[in-house]
Amino acid sequence: MVLVTVADTGPGVPDDAKEAMFSRFEQGKTRGNGQGLGLWICWMLVARYGSRVRVEDRVPGRPEEGAAFRFTLKEATQNS
Repeated sequence: MVLVTVADTGPGVPDDAKEAMFSRFEQGKTRGNGQGLGLWICWMLVARYGSRVRVEDRVPGRPEEGAAFRFTLKEATQNS
C-alpha cells in the first residue's frame, strides 16, 4: 500500500467536524464558493479502490496547527 498525505498549516479541523466533512453537500464554516462535493467525491473514489480517506491533525493533538488528509492505495504493479 502507498500512503498519500496532503497537509496544510491552516486553521485545522475540529474533532467534531472530521467525519461530517466527507458527507455530500457538507460545507465548511469559512466563506467560499464550494458546493460541498469535493471531499465527498474524493471519499467516494478512494472507497471504490478499497481504501478510505480521513482527516487528522497535522500535529497530533493540536488541530489549530493544520490538517492532514490521508488515504492509502494499492501499489501499482508493472506488467511486462
